[in-house]
Amino acid sequence: MPYLEQEIARLQTALQALATQQTALTTQLTTQQQAVTAAQAQRSHAQNGVAQAQARIPPLQAAAAAADAQVAEAQQDLLDASEPPQGIPPATWRARLAALRKRLAEAKTAATAAHARVTEAQQGVAQAQAQVRAADVQVSAATAAVQATQAAIAALQPRRQELQTKLAEIERMNAEITRDPLARETLQQVARELSARTAALEDSHLTARFELEDAETLLAGLLIRRNELTALIADLARQIPEAEAQETASQQALAATEAEVSTHLQDGP
Repeated sequence: MPYLEQEIARLQTALQALATQQTALTTQLTTQQQAVTAAQAQRSHAQNGVAQAQARIPPLQAAAAAADAQVAEAQQDLLDASEPPQGIPPATWRARLAALRKRLAEAKTAATAAHARVTEAQQGVAQAQAQVRAADVQVSAATAAVQATQAAIAALQPRRQELQTKLAEIERMNAEITRDPLARETLQQVARELSARTAALEDSHLTARFELEDAETLLAGLLIRRNELTALIADLARQIPEAEAQETASQQALAATEAEVSTHLQDGP
């Protein structure tokens, strides 16, 4: 029967479309899983960077503390030498003070550099931690994409089963109809099934027609309402300038009246 053959062709086409869609989703899933692996590797690399950056800080802090101690020692030496000892010529004392001041300046420079290295290392830790957070976001996004694709693939299965069931049913009917010799009871059963299927299709068609009529009626009403609103808006657009002009004229008249009253009050009775 042409109807059954058309149904078989339609269901086979739908199954082929589902197979094509699943192939595309499977390819997409493979790419997304590779993206998850790459993002996880990037996160591990960033975490290693954090550990390495953090490991640099304690030695640098120790070096900065040692540099601070050198500054304190130089300051104390300079303080101790602030008064010239007895028996030392002034020129020798001044040379010693100059040497101590130079030593203190060098110690301060070294301490400043040591603290700068600590700060730089701490900034490196912060940057590495930011890279870890960025990698975490990438991993989460890639994982969510994988899960969404897996859900889409899983959602195809019920539809495939439904189409396969319908196709098997139609093929069975077609086989019974074309069987030689014919089996009367089987043909009657097929006829009943086809009759039920036809009735269901007619009901669906009738429901769709009523829904279409309702939608057309609603659309017509909406178009009428849209035209009414369009006219109303156009009318308001014409009235707004007039109202603004009237308001301006009223304000000018009020200002003129206030000025006249003020003049009258100043001039007296």
